[in-house]
Amino acid sequence: MKRAIIGALVGAILVFGWQAVSHMFLHHHDEAYKQIAGQENVIQTLSTLFKEDGQYLVPRSNLNATQEETAKFDEGMKGKPWAIVTYHTTDDSNMAMSAIRSYTTAFLSILLFIGLIGKNHGGFLNIVLKSLGIAIFVFLYVYYNSNIWLQTPWEVIRPELLDLLAAWGLCGIWLGLWLNAKKGRTRR
Repeated sequence: MKRAIIGALVGAILVFGWQAVSHMFLHHHDEAYKQIAGQENVIQTLSTLFKEDGQYLVPRSNLNATQEETAKFDEGMKGKPWAIVTYHTTDDSNMAMSAIRSYTTAFLSILLFIGLIGKNHGGFLNIVLKSLGIAIFVFLYVYYNSNIWLQTPWEVIRPELLDLLAAWGLCGIWLGLWLNAKKGRTRR
């Protein structure tokens, strides 16, 4: 268990560290968030329309509509603009708490991964490939599905794929070395 915890602690540093480097220094996420002219006016308008935090699909059919009404609404939307807006009433972001939560999430994910591959995890390459498999699984199920259903643009999901492959690739290399290191050290 101690080996798994140390593996996950260091692996989380690699995954979290890659995310930091990716966002702060490589800037390949910059295209994911476009800036618009008159953003102060836009946010003021949104503030009058949205009264609570949430994600909004605009426009959206009435949730109580019949199937026929929904089909008519959907047909009327063809070729028209629409938006998904994530709205917050106040900016109460806390960088330190976000970093702690992100690192903890990475740690728990890697600990779960170590548990899933088990004691007979295979050799170095096997662990690296399994780790990259996790990255591809997450990308396909979360980000690519978002592209399929919500038409999330490639400039948003492409950097996520790069981050997943790099972070979990680094983690896989570390775990491949760490979990396959000789266990015959003398105990004290």
